[in-house]
Amino acid sequence: MRRLGLGLVVLMGLGLAQEMTPGSLIELGSFIKKINPASYLLYAAEAREYVEVFEPFILDVRTNEERARGFIPDSVPIHISQLPDRLGELPKEKDRPILVYCGTGHVSAVAAAYLRALGYQEVKNLNGGFRSWAELNLPIRRP
Repeated sequence: MRRLGLGLVVLMGLGLAQEMTPGSLIELGSFIKKINPASYLLYAAEAREYVEVFEPFILDVRTNEERARGFIPDSVPIHISQLPDRLGELPKEKDRPILVYCGTGHVSAVAAAYLRALGYQEVKNLNGGFRSWAELNLPIRRP
């Protein structure tokens, strides 16, 4: 029940829960139960090599103000609140690697779960977010 509650929080944050039927909410709960955090968490210490080897689509779900302070090179900015309306900007291939990040890794965890629920198979959430990336002095770009 707790995991279903998490799913509802995720969906409410994206404005989707109101449109879902009770049956689809139960299906979402079943999906959330199957997600193994180890399968989608990527630690910053591993991230640079992951980016170099797998060349993922890098999704920045932070605000414009946060991004103005710096961002991961080649990342695409789509604020989490815009994500449902801008899915067409994501890779068409559902098996293409996607690395999602925010400031601390919490908001991007919601975005990663949403993308996984949509069928994207290779979604990774940057644990610790941009903060952990910057703390390791990994490459940063500024506007």
